[in-house]
Amino acid sequence: MRADLTSVQESFAQALIAVDQIDAALPLFKGNAALNRERFALYRGNVSAIWQQTCASAYPVLQQLLGADFFSDMSRMYGYTHPSLSGNLAEFGAAMADFVSSLESCRDYPYLGDVARLEWLVHSTYYQAHESAVTLNDLAALPPEQLGELRCRLQPSCALLESSWAIAEIWNAHQAEVVVLPQELNQPAWCLVWRSDWQSSWKVQVSSISAGSYAALKALQEGATLGYALEAALATEPAFAVQSELADWLQKQLIVSISI
Repeated sequence: MRADLTSVQESFAQALIAVDQIDAALPLFKGNAALNRERFALYRGNVSAIWQQTCASAYPVLQQLLGADFFSDMSRMYGYTHPSLSGNLAEFGAAMADFVSSLESCRDYPYLGDVARLEWLVHSTYYQAHESAVTLNDLAALPPEQLGELRCRLQPSCALLESSWAIAEIWNAHQAEVVVLPQELNQPAWCLVWRSDWQSSWKVQVSSISAGSYAALKALQEGATLGYALEAALATEPAFAVQSELADWLQKQLIVSISI
């Protein structure tokens, strides 16, 4: 019985995705075949609408850049080629960046892939936990000679992305009522995706940070000591302002635990 049920479910799913699979699936279902064919069409339309709505929710900036009609068609194409592997719709769309980059019609806009990567981080960060953050008093309570040996764990609701394109500026421009894109898109960007106090705000923010700050935060994220992270920052950016950057990290509540 289980094998029969699995076969019916697979045939149903295939017929929803591919119109040419309907004839093979119809005999498995009771009732009028012509009416069942119409019902398949209704189901298919609902699935397609869910794909479009889910992608639009995760990629609002990409939708604005591409236009609603093109984005809608692209979302359907994405759904056909990247069927959902999870019952959680929040996970649908994870491969959009690579998909956009592979489209011939988008080749003249090479920054779109990284815009999509940034938007997916924004989307994912929204659902991540926000933990109690380390404060300046916590650091001040430690002997100065131990600071370099600290290992700092970053917030789960914190992500980093490096790009050859001004994607942070592009994203932030689309948060305003009037969108004004940067004049020069082909410029490197180091992006911090973060969310402040979970209790007071659900808003995810994207900040442009310096190459040195990116190097340091990346090192901390990978488990390096604070001393090593700051050395990486100074090697990348000799003018890196250690004190002001550290204060900024604490203000943004990026560090959630410290240990020796």
